[in-house]
Amino acid sequence: MENILAVVAHPDDLEIMAGGTVLKYKSLGAKIHVLVITNGSWISEKGQTMRSINEAKLEFENVSKFMQYDSYEMLNEKTLHIEYKDDLVCEILKRIDFYKIDTIITCWEKDTNHDHFIVSQLAKIAGKKVPRILMGQINYYMNDFFTPNFFIDISEYYDKKIEAIKLYKSQWKRNKNDWTEFLNLTSSYYGKIVKVKFAEGFISNRFLL
Repeated sequence: MENILAVVAHPDDLEIMAGGTVLKYKSLGAKIHVLVITNGSWISEKGQTMRSINEAKLEFENVSKFMQYDSYEMLNEKTLHIEYKDDLVCEILKRIDFYKIDTIITCWEKDTNHDHFIVSQLAKIAGKKVPRILMGQINYYMNDFFTPNFFIDISEYYDKKIEAIKLYKSQWKRNKNDWTEFLNLTSSYYGKIVKVKFAEGFISNRFLL
């Protein structure tokens, strides 16, 4: 895993599902590139702005610098309204070719969140020639059980992962208790499976060494 492209729907998706993993591979010399498909803003069902475009961009930039990503970009699709379009597949393909990507990390294909589901399909189609595709768990709302078959020991990086997520201040303020409980439980459980303190789990679409 030398050139990793994370393809996600929203700012904070990557750090929640794979923050420890990208920190670990970054420390081993991998290049980490991040592509967020939406502009990151969203409005609640009551019409309240939960995160503005400017907030999303600023938070994403702060986190990306903290995590030392080698490149990071946001497109301008509307949150909760991503559609499967060939031009989005092409946007991903451009990054795959330009950065010589050998590994994609993306959302799980059975996540109930509409954006996560569509982004997973986009990433898999764009990455059909990429030898490794890993899908991660962003939340606990699922159409099926998330049963990982690939684990990364993130014990050394768990605290920094949480620090990064806290930099999404607009979302951390609302979700800190829920996110903390979810991440502590899942990371500890996946760690227990592979006999380490904390781990992140993935479902491999394919993984060629």
